Amino acid sequence: MNDNPKKKFIGTLPQKELLKLYSKHVNGPKVRFFKSLGLGVIPGEREGVKMRTLEGPRPGEPPLEMFNCRTSGGVYNLGHRNPRIIQMFKDALDGGLDIGDHILLSEQRALLGKKLADLMPGDISKTTFGVAGGEAIDCAIKFSRAYTKRKGCVSAIGGYHGHTGFALATGDPEFRDIFLWNLPGYNQIPFGDIDAMRKAVTDDIACVILETIPATAGLLIASEGYFPEVREICDEKGTMMIIDEVQAGLGRTGELWAIYGGLYPNEKVVPDFMVLGKGMTAGIYPLSTCSYKPFIEKAVYKDDPFIHISTTGGSDIGCAIALEMLNIQSDRKFLNHVKEMGKVFQKGLEEIKAEFPDLIKEVRGRGLMCGVEFHSETDSQLAMLSIIKEGVLLDYCNNKKDTLKILPPLIVQKPDLDGILAKIRIGVGKLKNIKK
Repeated sequence: MNDNPKKKFIGTLPQKELLKLYSKHVNGPKVRFFKSLGLGVIPGEREGVKMRTLEGPRPGEPPLEMFNCRTSGGVYNLGHRNPRIIQMFKDALDGGLDIGDHILLSEQRALLGKKLADLMPGDISKTTFGVAGGEAIDCAIKFSRAYTKRKGCVSAIGGYHGHTGFALATGDPEFRDIFLWNLPGYNQIPFGDIDAMRKAVTDDIACVILETIPATAGLLIASEGYFPEVREICDEKGTMMIIDEVQAGLGRTGELWAIYGGLYPNEKVVPDFMVLGKGMTAGIYPLSTCSYKPFIEKAVYKDDPFIHISTTGGSDIGCAIALEMLNIQSDRKFLNHVKEMGKVFQKGLEEIKAEFPDLIKEVRGRGLMCGVEFHSETDSQLAMLSIIKEGVLLDYCNNKKDTLKILPPLIVQKPDLDGILAKIRIGVGKLKNIKK
């Protein structure tokens, strides 16, 4: 008898059969899309900074082993199956925790709420919990409307804040139109354009919502002074400032918060709301947070403390895991490691750019949040496929398809980065040879 527990969950059926089941019962177009790229594979074993597919893309080909530099947008900041997080999960189960009851009070939510308050910029000290980032964005917009008694919202062209409710309304038409979801008063303006921001924020705008580093829009870097000016505009107009750090937060830039020293060292902006997701899960248990200044609570919960709820958001066991994650990622040694690895990685990417200037236009980013912009969308997407087949999982920015988004796990070590950079160089080099 095989007592290996992985056999109960990984490789239960041949990959071909699993793809058929996925196509029939989950999402057929997605299976066809990946097959068209030569990537009709299913992830299997995963550990640390690497993952391995069940089988190869074609019969007889070996499984793909890849460095995970997609990290699902930061879900795997601590890598796959981080030992400390796994141990915390087991301890929490053995210690008597389960999801808990969202209507009742919670010891674990109280403890995680205090930890977040201790770490947040300025006087942000309240947190409402959810399951995914989109839900937390919805919460921030709802609370902004409740406080300001206004309906309008300003967001950035190319930005992305989720696929649900108000979050969907802040995104690009590509995501909204098919669902007939174009809410009045929701306006998009160019990211980084302060003049456009001044014109857009009128007396009927409840909130401005921005990613500190818009990932889906191409990992754009705003000019120094942009976010402080946005803060001033919001203060002048009585508008709430919502910062989405679902991908840029939790140490990704080498500082815990991109908005508070991670974008520019001397630029520390305190928004009204800070939204987190993805990395809050530690790759193990779904959790998102909407943290905000205390004065906002009175406008929302004054008459009904149950006016906003999430059945599984802020589950007891999820909070215990997130608390351990924050203990790890807020440590100064950990953040200094991210800074150091970020310098190594960005230097390596710049060297690849210098080697292939006819293909690569620009490298930009902060810490281990890097974008590589190509001269064309075609080159970007062909390079992505070439690099993946060399053994580095990454993807392109959906709203700026000429740019590859590269987010290694924050636990990555220099030998890992050397291997990743070598594979990226080979992948780009093969694209150059194809084009000759």
